[in-house]
Amino acid sequence: MNMIKLNDVSKVIKGRRILSEINLEINQGDVVALVGPNGAGKSTLIDLLLDNKKVSSGTIEGQELIRNHNQTGVLYQQSYFTPHMQTYQIIELFRNLYSEPLSIEAIKSMTLFDETLMKTEADKLSGGQKRILDVALTLMGDPDFIILDEATTGMDTSTRKRFYELIQQLKSEGKTILFTSHYIEEVESLADRIVLLHKGEVIRDSTPRAIRSENMTKQVMLPVHFEYLLDELRPFSRHIKVDKQYMTIETLHIDQLINVLQHHQVSLQNIEISNESLLDSIFKAVEEDSHETV
Repeated sequence: MNMIKLNDVSKVIKGRRILSEINLEINQGDVVALVGPNGAGKSTLIDLLLDNKKVSSGTIEGQELIRNHNQTGVLYQQSYFTPHMQTYQIIELFRNLYSEPLSIEAIKSMTLFDETLMKTEADKLSGGQKRILDVALTLMGDPDFIILDEATTGMDTSTRKRFYELIQQLKSEGKTILFTSHYIEEVESLADRIVLLHKGEVIRDSTPRAIRSENMTKQVMLPVHFEYLLDELRPFSRHIKVDKQYMTIETLHIDQLINVLQHHQVSLQNIEISNESLLDSIFKAVEEDSHETV
């Protein structure tokens, strides 16, 4: 079921076009990663959804859902807590905003906070602890639609792991989630769809698997002492990088390249082969779009 729909949405600020004719649907139960380089328009798009900014043209359907704080939870990029208030006091303050808030025990389970942290002044928590508390406060009213803007910034490994577990639980409950992230592992493991913004335009709206499968490039790493083979490898390579220790070869012709190496009896122990990452694919899409618009 369609929850949010953007129809030809554009935003101009001080004569500069930030977003251009965005068409986007977010359906019930979708987990959508909004990605793109800095300045692509991600934060502006979120501001338009939240009605913090007005669209210059186009329409957004479903904003009545977003405006209802009982149905929508929003986590912004920056954490801020009132000085001198203990963690449990912040939690109680937020609990009073909802008719059916999460219990204290549910919040403690989400954050993994013990009694010591609950009695710590919230603004003195670590960066990761503040962010996981932010996430818990965002979920306080059990919202149906959740917007998370760079949620894991500042989280350590264990806190980020807990965040991933929470998102997987929310997915299993059928919650609808829109999130931004600069951590590609989050996008790969959590998102059902990736919406790639570049220069204010949606240039890709697809699944992580589909984006990965679009590019069959392999990366082959060899110790640099095999540099004498470069002339024979070059016809099967699209890009070659040589540093002090390794050669990194990008190829669309992995079979032919491996045949050359086997012909010269290069041991498989010396060869490392990997698929091009989703991160590489995304930035390649950005680069290709840049070339097309120049």
